[in-house]
Amino acid sequence: MRKTFLKRCLLSVFGIAALVCIAACTDVTIRPGMPSYMSRIAIPIFQNRTNQPNLENEITQQLNQEFMMDGRLEIVNPDKANALLQGTVTQYILEPLLMDVHNTPQQYKMRVILYLALKDTKAGKNLWVEEKFEESTTYFVANTMGVNAENEQDARKRLIQQLSRRVIARVIEGF
Repeated sequence: MRKTFLKRCLLSVFGIAALVCIAACTDVTIRPGMPSYMSRIAIPIFQNRTNQPNLENEITQQLNQEFMMDGRLEIVNPDKANALLQGTVTQYILEPLLMDVHNTPQQYKMRVILYLALKDTKAGKNLWVEEKFEESTTYFVANTMGVNAENEQDARKRLIQQLSRRVIARVIEGF
């Protein structure tokens, strides 16, 4: 009786180990936010409802670049895509956070708010819509408190990169 129990335990352990090895050796991409057949995405140039010229192009270009670097979805033209990411830049907000004794801003908070929709082109319906997808950052305009100064354009590039990475996480991973 005891030998039978030990044999069963050993077989279970070896079976589990074999399953783990097989799973580790397969090339499976887990994308809980998307249907499994989605492998190609198109990202048309976003619309811009702000007073910031070219912001929509900067965001669309960075999104394309980040998706290519990520590699889980192929960037294609809309007619070949099974997913379509559409967006509108709805707000660009720049607000001073820290002032010096002369009431001159030393630190700003920059926010970008997007309307986003991920469409399943095969089913012809939206998988999700985010009406207020927001990313923000802060930056100092003067070398204050040991933090390097940054201009608005550099902070904007950094913000757009952060925003793009969050969009990818939302598209592929579902959050």
